[in-house]
Amino acid sequence: MLGVGLGLHKQQMLKKPSFILDNINANMLYLSTAKLSSDDTLAVRVRRSSDNAEKDIGFIGKDLDIQDLLNFVGSGNGYIISTYSQGTVSSSQGLADSQPLIVENGIYLEGFQFNGAQWLDTGLTRFGNTGLFADENEEFTAIVVTEDTTTGTIIGKASVINTSRTFHIYVTRRDTYYDVTLINRGKSVVISEEENFENLPSLISVTWNKEILEVNAGGVFQQYASGTAAEETLQRIIIGARSNGDGYYLVGKVRAVILLDKALTTEERQKIENYLNNL
Repeated sequence: MLGVGLGLHKQQMLKKPSFILDNINANMLYLSTAKLSSDDTLAVRVRRSSDNAEKDIGFIGKDLDIQDLLNFVGSGNGYIISTYSQGTVSSSQGLADSQPLIVENGIYLEGFQFNGAQWLDTGLTRFGNTGLFADENEEFTAIVVTEDTTTGTIIGKASVINTSRTFHIYVTRRDTYYDVTLINRGKSVVISEEENFENLPSLISVTWNKEILEVNAGGVFQQYASGTAAEETLQRIIIGARSNGDGYYLVGKVRAVILLDKALTTEERQKIENYLNNL
């Protein structure tokens, strides 16, 4: 009996910890300051301002290895060169002036800071079965976690011509409230016209199940029919801007962006939202 007990204990010790995206059956594209999958090995690649040296930063448990990050950057600034999901580059930025901050004057910013001219490029016009967010057979879920944001695109794949837009989450600070504008399949909706958010919701999730666009913004759930749009082959999926980095630049901080080529069930979505709300 003693041997059996020790064997079970050893098996439990060897069991890999579970992370929030482990049991989601979908193609995934994401960036995050927290570990979301057991297959995550790296979080970000960072450039430091002192000598432009670069380094990959991983995780300690479920969290970004902040000590390794700060030891590398020192008292200067650290800029995001690329992000990773499941060991693969999920977004990148080769232009130094367009790289978001993650450390400023030796202080970790607890997210990716966009100051109105920075953006990250996924390099993708298509992702999984999402077509170009204009395919009638597509499904997708997009979840973003933001903070101290005043204006700009959090995630978008949108052209300058409104009818050609394929997907866009854009926030605007009004005099007394926020607008959160969603564009999907050529149709634009402003979800705060009635709610008038005094504070921008830190978490916004959008699910498209081929028929209905369901939005959760700060616990406010709304559903919309959506429009149609021809495939757009010139625009890429961008974090912090739209039109391949040409405008609508984000001013604010991003903690996570998750894109899945599946319409999550309510239970799946809520589990992910609860996890992200506690980052």
